[in-house]
Amino acid sequence: MNTAVIFDSLGGNTGRVALAIRETVERHDLPCAVVKVNGETEFNFFDYDLVFIGSPVIDWLPTRRIMDFVKNRMTAYNRGGLIKPASPLIPGKFGVCFGTFAGPHIGEREARPMTMWLDSFLGHLGFSVLDHWHVPGAFSDPAKEAMNRCGRLGDIRNRPNDNDLADIGNRVAGILSHLEAWSPPGREPV
Repeated sequence: MNTAVIFDSLGGNTGRVALAIRETVERHDLPCAVVKVNGETEFNFFDYDLVFIGSPVIDWLPTRRIMDFVKNRMTAYNRGGLIKPASPLIPGKFGVCFGTFAGPHIGEREARPMTMWLDSFLGHLGFSVLDHWHVPGAFSDPAKEAMNRCGRLGDIRNRPNDNDLADIGNRVAGILSHLEAWSPPGREPV
């Protein structure tokens, strides 16, 4: 199963989650490309069977960098005729959307619009989105450090922590196990 993790990270939290995903995929003897987006990122989602896409939450949405990347991919795929009316699912193409959030105000609810935005993109491509993961992550900016202790989540100064990353590893392992048994008609298991 050809797997990739596409992400943006500002303070390093989302990068830590992306690396935890990669480590788990590679422990299952599968290749895993890891790409942190920038202004010149070239990436073909259709080359992969399983794509994890993530970002920190900024004002309920992904970072501007990942939004620009997604919009550029969408434009290119539209021009290439790969975006179909009614977005039919492509057998064997799966995705997971993930994000890190500090949540000093309303907690995880701030992260949900961001992963839904990424979900919509994958859905337009024809990928079956299997899950959305929201991981608390502390602000690394010293000017915002006090907000790490005052939200609905309580003290998140050291998050994502080892337990958060182990949870991500368990979730990845569960998805890989599930997909191992899956195969579209006329094709070997993914």
